[in-house]
Amino acid sequence: GDVSNVAFSGFVVNPARVVVGAATMWINRRTDYATRAVLVLALASDERLHKLHELADATSTPLTVLEQLLPQLRAAGIVRSERGPTGGYRLNHPPDQITLGRVVRLIQGPLAPIGCATRHDAEPCPMELGCSLQETWAAVRDATITILDSTTFADLAARAAGRWEPEAVAVALTAPGAASSS
Repeated sequence: GDVSNVAFSGFVVNPARVVVGAATMWINRRTDYATRAVLVLALASDERLHKLHELADATSTPLTVLEQLLPQLRAAGIVRSERGPTGGYRLNHPPDQITLGRVVRLIQGPLAPIGCATRHDAEPCPMELGCSLQETWAAVRDATITILDSTTFADLAARAAGRWEPEAVAVALTAPGAASSS
Protein backbone atom coordinates (compact mmCIF):
# COMPACT_ATOMS: atom_id res chain seq x y z
CA GLY A 1 0.00 0.00 0.00
CA ASP A 2 0.90 3.63 -0.40
CA VAL A 3 2.50 4.94 2.78
CA SER A 4 3.69 8.24 1.37
CA ASN A 5 1.09 10.23 3.32
CA VAL A 6 -0.23 9.30 6.74
CA ALA A 7 -3.29 10.99 8.27
CA PHE A 8 -3.64 11.53 12.01
CA SER A 9 -5.63 13.95 14.15
CA GLY A 10 -6.83 15.85 11.09
CA PHE A 11 -3.31 16.38 9.67
CA VAL A 12 -1.62 14.73 6.71
CA VAL A 13 2.09 14.13 7.08
CA ASN A 14 4.70 12.79 4.71
CA PRO A 15 7.45 11.79 7.17
CA ALA A 16 9.77 10.50 4.46
CA ARG A 17 10.13 14.01 3.03
CA VAL A 18 13.49 15.58 3.67
CA VAL A 19 13.70 19.33 3.34
CA VAL A 20 16.98 20.20 1.69
CA GLY A 21 18.48 23.60 2.33
CA ALA A 22 17.17 23.87 5.87
CA ALA A 23 19.61 24.38 8.73
CA THR A 24 19.10 20.75 9.76
CA MET A 25 17.54 17.79 8.04
CA TRP A 26 15.33 15.26 9.74
CA ILE A 27 17.23 12.35 8.19
CA ASN A 28 20.91 13.18 8.42
CA ARG A 29 23.39 12.65 5.61
CA ARG A 30 25.10 9.65 7.28
CA THR A 31 21.73 7.89 7.54
CA ASP A 32 21.04 8.67 3.88
CA TYR A 33 24.43 7.21 2.89
CA ALA A 34 23.88 4.07 5.02
CA THR A 35 20.45 3.46 3.52
CA ARG A 36 21.85 3.93 0.01
CA ALA A 37 24.55 1.32 0.67
CA VAL A 38 22.03 -1.20 2.01
CA LEU A 39 19.73 -0.54 -0.96
CA VAL A 40 22.56 -1.13 -3.45
CA LEU A 41 23.36 -4.43 -1.72
CA ALA A 42 19.65 -5.33 -1.81
CA LEU A 43 19.58 -4.60 -5.55
CA ALA A 44 22.73 -6.64 -6.25
CA SER A 45 21.42 -9.81 -7.82
CA ASP A 46 24.55 -11.84 -7.22
CA GLU A 47 26.04 -13.37 -4.10
CA ARG A 48 29.36 -11.72 -4.86
CA LEU A 49 31.04 -9.60 -2.22
CA HIS A 50 31.15 -5.91 -3.14
CA LYS A 51 34.20 -3.76 -2.51
CA LEU A 52 33.88 -0.61 -0.44
CA HIS A 53 34.94 1.61 -3.35
CA GLU A 54 32.32 -0.06 -5.58
CA LEU A 55 29.63 0.80 -3.04
CA ALA A 56 30.95 4.36 -2.73
CA ASP A 57 30.82 4.80 -6.51
CA ALA A 58 27.37 3.21 -6.87
CA THR A 59 25.88 5.36 -4.08
CA SER A 60 27.76 8.64 -4.68
CA THR A 61 28.98 8.41 -1.10
CA PRO A 62 32.43 9.51 0.11
CA LEU A 63 34.61 6.43 0.66
CA THR A 64 35.73 7.73 4.05
CA VAL A 65 32.10 7.88 5.22
CA LEU A 66 31.38 4.31 4.10
CA GLU A 67 34.56 3.21 5.89
CA GLN A 68 32.83 4.37 9.09
CA LEU A 69 29.28 3.22 8.31
CA LEU A 70 29.85 -0.31 7.00
CA PRO A 71 31.46 -1.55 10.24
CA GLN A 72 28.40 -0.22 12.11
CA LEU A 73 26.10 -2.07 9.74
CA ARG A 74 28.25 -5.19 10.12
CA ALA A 75 28.27 -5.02 13.93
CA ALA A 76 24.46 -4.76 13.86
CA GLY A 77 24.21 -7.87 11.67
CA ILE A 78 22.79 -6.03 8.66
CA VAL A 79 25.74 -6.72 6.37
CA ARG A 80 28.51 -9.27 6.42
CA SER A 81 32.06 -8.81 5.29
CA GLU A 82 35.08 -10.85 4.38
CA ARG A 83 38.66 -9.63 4.28
CA GLY A 84 41.27 -10.21 1.64
CA PRO A 85 41.65 -9.58 -2.08
CA THR A 86 38.32 -11.24 -2.89
CA GLY A 87 36.60 -9.81 0.18
CA GLY A 88 33.91 -7.19 0.44
CA TYR A 89 30.35 -6.71 1.69
CA ARG A 90 26.91 -8.22 1.12
CA LEU A 91 23.66 -8.35 3.04
CA ASN A 92 23.60 -10.68 6.03
CA HIS A 93 19.85 -11.34 5.64
CA PRO A 94 17.39 -11.29 2.74
CA PRO A 95 16.25 -7.71 1.93
CA ASP A 96 12.69 -8.51 3.05
CA GLN A 97 14.01 -9.06 6.57
CA ILE A 98 15.77 -5.67 6.87
CA THR A 99 13.60 -2.62 7.53
CA LEU A 100 14.37 0.97 6.79
CA GLY A 101 13.52 1.73 10.43
CA ARG A 102 16.25 -0.61 11.67
CA VAL A 103 18.94 1.11 9.61
CA VAL A 104 17.73 4.62 10.45
CA ARG A 105 17.66 3.87 14.20
CA LEU A 106 21.12 2.31 14.04
CA ILE A 107 22.76 5.32 12.43
CA GLN A 108 20.61 8.16 13.68
CA GLY A 109 19.00 7.01 16.90
CA PRO A 110 15.37 7.49 18.03
CA LEU A 111 12.76 8.30 15.40
CA ALA A 112 11.00 11.06 17.37
CA PRO A 113 10.98 14.50 15.72
CA ILE A 114 11.70 16.19 19.08
CA GLY A 115 13.30 15.08 22.35
CA CYS A 116 10.14 15.33 24.45
CA ALA A 117 8.33 12.86 22.17
CA THR A 118 10.69 9.89 22.39
CA ARG A 119 9.25 6.69 23.80
CA HIS A 120 12.18 6.09 26.14
CA ASP A 121 14.04 8.66 28.22
CA ALA A 122 12.17 11.64 26.82
CA GLU A 123 13.80 15.00 27.47
CA PRO A 124 12.11 16.95 30.25
CA CYS A 125 9.99 19.80 28.97
CA PRO A 126 8.80 22.75 31.07
CA MET A 127 5.75 22.98 28.80
CA GLU A 128 4.73 19.31 29.21
CA LEU A 129 1.75 19.82 31.50
CA GLY A 130 -1.19 20.46 29.19
CA CYS A 131 1.02 20.79 26.11
CA SER A 132 -0.95 20.16 22.93
CA LEU A 133 2.26 20.04 20.88
CA GLN A 134 3.58 16.92 22.58
CA GLU A 135 0.55 14.89 21.47
CA THR A 136 1.08 15.99 17.87
CA TRP A 137 4.83 15.28 18.00
CA ALA A 138 4.06 11.80 19.38
CA ALA A 139 1.64 11.23 16.48
CA VAL A 140 4.34 12.28 14.00
CA ARG A 141 6.75 9.88 15.74
CA ASP A 142 4.25 7.02 15.57
CA ALA A 143 3.47 7.64 11.88
CA THR A 144 7.19 7.74 11.10
CA ILE A 145 7.82 4.51 12.99
CA THR A 146 4.92 2.81 11.21
CA ILE A 147 6.23 3.78 7.79
CA LEU A 148 9.92 3.03 8.39
CA ASP A 149 9.31 -0.25 10.24
CA SER A 150 6.92 -1.52 7.56
CA THR A 151 9.23 -0.62 4.67
CA THR A 152 11.77 -3.32 3.87
CA PHE A 153 14.72 -3.06 1.54
CA ALA A 154 12.93 -5.61 -0.66
CA ASP A 155 10.07 -3.07 -0.96
CA LEU A 156 12.54 -0.32 -1.81
CA ALA A 157 14.35 -2.52 -4.35
CA ALA A 158 11.04 -3.39 -6.04
CA ARG A 159 10.23 0.32 -6.47
CA ALA A 160 13.73 1.32 -7.59
CA ALA A 161 14.00 3.17 -10.90
CA GLY A 162 16.55 5.12 -12.89
CA ARG A 163 20.05 4.74 -11.51
CA TRP A 164 18.58 2.48 -8.80
CA GLU A 165 17.33 -0.17 -11.25
CA PRO A 166 19.11 -3.50 -10.68
CA GLU A 167 20.76 -3.35 -14.10
CA ALA A 168 22.12 0.16 -13.45
CA VAL A 169 23.41 -0.89 -10.03
CA ALA A 170 25.08 -3.96 -11.53
CA VAL A 171 26.85 -1.72 -14.05
CA ALA A 172 27.88 0.74 -11.31
CA LEU A 173 29.26 -2.09 -9.19
CA THR A 174 31.41 -3.38 -12.05
CA ALA A 175 32.27 -0.12 -13.85
CA PRO A 176 35.87 0.69 -14.73
CA GLY A 177 37.52 2.08 -11.62
CA ALA A 178 35.37 -0.24 -9.52
CA ALA A 179 37.63 -3.21 -10.13
CA SER A 180 35.79 -6.26 -8.99
CA SER A 181 37.17 -9.55 -7.83
CA SER A 182 35.00 -12.59 -7.79
